[in-house]
Amino acid sequence: MALSLKGRAGDLNESKWFEFDDETEALIARWDNEKYSVGLQRFRVVYQEKRQRLIRQAEIDGRLRFTDELAEVDDDEQTEFDAQCALMARYIVLDVRTKGRDDGKLMVDDQAMRYDHELGEKLLRSNVDFFLWATEKAQGLQKDAFSLAESAEKKPSKSSSGSSNGARKRSSTRSASSSK
Repeated sequence: MALSLKGRAGDLNESKWFEFDDETEALIARWDNEKYSVGLQRFRVVYQEKRQRLIRQAEIDGRLRFTDELAEVDDDEQTEFDAQCALMARYIVLDVRTKGRDDGKLMVDDQAMRYDHELGEKLLRSNVDFFLWATEKAQGLQKDAFSLAESAEKKPSKSSSGSSNGARKRSSTRSASSSK
């Protein structure tokens, strides 16, 4: 068996261009992108810690009541959607361009703009269809990579003589030494 640094499921940094609409295409990375996953996990940990701290403080102050106000979000508080948009703009949506432009720029509100994570974050936040589409494409890339790896694992190796477990087929006749 040959060794590989790609691991079981291929290159985690794998990306592919997809058509979003008739005019726009985007370079999308796999959903299991390590930096995206780590960033989202860090956000969730910090968010939960902050939430627990606020609840403990409200309990100490005697303000803890189970009402709708507990679910309110401050205007300056980052939501998980905001965090996902920021992370996806950096690690999942790698580039966006208008088809047919030689300079590789994206036309946004009649202005040619070069893609960067700030523009990507604005696009993802303001266009839920684009957010869902990018998520679906990234998850599809991940699924395809795992399917490819799984089918490669099921193929018998050349030295296994077709047996799925790699063991050579034993003869049904007993040898002279085993019959003694």
